Amino acid sequence: MNNEIGLTAQSGKLLTLKSVDITAKLTGVLSEVTIKQQYKNCFKTNIETVYTFPLPSGAVLTSLEIEINGERLQGVVKANSIAEEDYEEAIVSGDTAVLLSKIDDGLYCLNLGNLLAGETAIISLSYAQLHQWQGESLRFYLPTTIAPKYGIPVLKAIEQHQLPQHSLSADYQLSFSISVEGLLAGAPIHCPTHSVEHHVTDQAMSVKLTHPQPMDRDFILELEKPKGYVGEGYWAKDGEHTVVLTSFIPAIEIAQKSVEEYQPRSIKIVVDCSGSMAGDSIEQARIALLEIVNQLDSQDYFNIILFGSNHQQLFSKSVIANEINIDIAEQRLQKLAANLGGTEMQAALNAAYNSNSQPHLATDLLLITDGQTWDEDSLLKAAECSEHRHFVVGVGSAVSESFLSKLAKVTGGASEFVTPNEDMSKRILQHFKRMKQSPIHNPQLCLSDKYASPLCFDPVPAHKSTLFLGDTINLLSHYEGYPPAKADFYFEGEFNEAENENEMYGATIPLTQKENDQGLLARLAAHDRLVQVSDSRALELAEQYQLITESTSYILVKQNQQTDELGIPELHHVPHQLPAGQSGFGSVAENIMFSRSAAPDTAFAQSAPTTIHCEQSDPLDVPLFLQKLVDFDDEEPHFEPTQNLASYLNKEFTSDNNTSMNEFDIIDLDERGEDEAIIEMLYQLEHSGYNEQKLVAAWLSLYNEFNPDNKFSRHVTRLIRVLCKELDISAEFMNNVREVMTQEISHTVN
Repeated sequence: MNNEIGLTAQSGKLLTLKSVDITAKLTGVLSEVTIKQQYKNCFKTNIETVYTFPLPSGAVLTSLEIEINGERLQGVVKANSIAEEDYEEAIVSGDTAVLLSKIDDGLYCLNLGNLLAGETAIISLSYAQLHQWQGESLRFYLPTTIAPKYGIPVLKAIEQHQLPQHSLSADYQLSFSISVEGLLAGAPIHCPTHSVEHHVTDQAMSVKLTHPQPMDRDFILELEKPKGYVGEGYWAKDGEHTVVLTSFIPAIEIAQKSVEEYQPRSIKIVVDCSGSMAGDSIEQARIALLEIVNQLDSQDYFNIILFGSNHQQLFSKSVIANEINIDIAEQRLQKLAANLGGTEMQAALNAAYNSNSQPHLATDLLLITDGQTWDEDSLLKAAECSEHRHFVVGVGSAVSESFLSKLAKVTGGASEFVTPNEDMSKRILQHFKRMKQSPIHNPQLCLSDKYASPLCFDPVPAHKSTLFLGDTINLLSHYEGYPPAKADFYFEGEFNEAENENEMYGATIPLTQKENDQGLLARLAAHDRLVQVSDSRALELAEQYQLITESTSYILVKQNQQTDELGIPELHHVPHQLPAGQSGFGSVAENIMFSRSAAPDTAFAQSAPTTIHCEQSDPLDVPLFLQKLVDFDDEEPHFEPTQNLASYLNKEFTSDNNTSMNEFDIIDLDERGEDEAIIEMLYQLEHSGYNEQKLVAAWLSLYNEFNPDNKFSRHVTRLIRVLCKELDISAEFMNNVREVMTQEISHTVN
């Protein structure tokens, strides 16, 4: 039996991934994680592997390393344009290169180019993350797969080669271990997703998978808050500056309000019933909804909106939560099913925003979904303008954590995530507590030395100012001065019958120096400042502190010998496994459970394998995202008539046909659909003395720069780059053509 893990590419060919190993360390609210992937090129030619993968939305990448044939190289962060140029130049030169880019919060793309025949590469990437206490638990979250999304990917700023791929036959095994140190080493833990074992030693607890397990679900480890825990803080030096991490949990005792004092609310409940919610997720949603209606006060108003390709309102407008209306809701919820088609979330949310509610009541929106849609940007913009706080419950084994967290944050709400086997009622209760809280105002942080002299006194940044009692606020301060000894957190609010003015509340924590920091806190603090500065300053900080952003990438290049015979590498995507329990495939519920109480007793359960069945049927019965994975007939693909040069060349030169690009002349471009004005400019340049073949190759190289909305494919662009190298086109020649074309096009437009 082959002991290697087989990666099945979309072409059906085998790309071997020998192992996926993840190690982590959790010290209080700070985790440091290293992911190692071992690839082997089993083919007879050089290949390029592209892997689009998820990370937690709060992850800050800290290193990239590759090891090939005993040689180890470290990645460097550069501006995207420079990193991409270095990568593409390495590809056409026959050198091995790695490019790691951020597509969006929580979504990254790794390109490993020119892995030579028979070579093995170990890619290691590390990240750090600050976690939050929500209520009485801290949740360590590690995504391992991406669920298929509904909608059109072009709505997102994602290149074609970066689109996540899926395969019904993909089967990966994950090895994982985490060391829990410091205050949490003795905390009770619960793992609802995987079978794990643990060992406790001096000041540390080791938790690891009992055996390699499928990469078809998020890994979740929950830790209970130690008694008396109010927060923690660390400091480290950054040159002449001091950087401080403080973690507080705003908490006060709130008196129970009488019936007369209770402030009723209007709660609009929006529930995802699309096809991707079939299986575990819709069962979780049903449990959540029944818990929600039971939490409603008899003075509250509510409505329920179900959505998929269309949406359905339970009531024509918000109704009071009396026994009759609650009974109607419960009867409807007993029949809840994921049978409404696609994830058209915007129409359902618009219906909720516009639905009638009592004008004198505060109104909140509670959303239950897995968040699997490409239409994220427009949803965020609409939500931000809706004047509805969004309290989100993300459900499923591979939820879209980054998108749903942002959706809650931009509206002043909060997010909770629940996998199968977790207590849904606890999450719903936590949201209701948040909804009913009075707002926290004017949060501030004061850092003092051992003599109680203030060193730094700052308001909490605006992007962190939405706070709820019982939830963590993590603050990173960067100032010039001595290290602090303690931190004080102050905030105002009307919680216990305050009259006309806010009461002042606060908490104090001691600060200690972070051991073996190696610049980590300074990098986290710099990353935290990125949203508060201009784009140009953000780029400077990212390059100074080596941070991946949407404007910077990691790049490394390994020079190879005897590269003359290497062609453009054969492209292979790393496809994801379909998430267990999503769209009705398999189930996470009831086959995994691990808990550890404060006592050292352990309980284990073995993981039942997830089986995916896909039977051929009417294409209309298959979810849209799976139709590309199942062939229903042998018809040839249909192409629209060629409209322009880019579409013509993209069709003529593909990575599948392995056709090289020969020299072009101006007539060739004219025949392939280039714009008449461009053809005329090229003829004018030729008549002025430019070499025709070099001129045409230079223009092809510049084409994407002048046509950002209608680009050559990545493969065509590489063939053009090779052609320019063969013709020995200099940078000076290229710049001359660029300047002339820019002037001519500008003159033509004007």
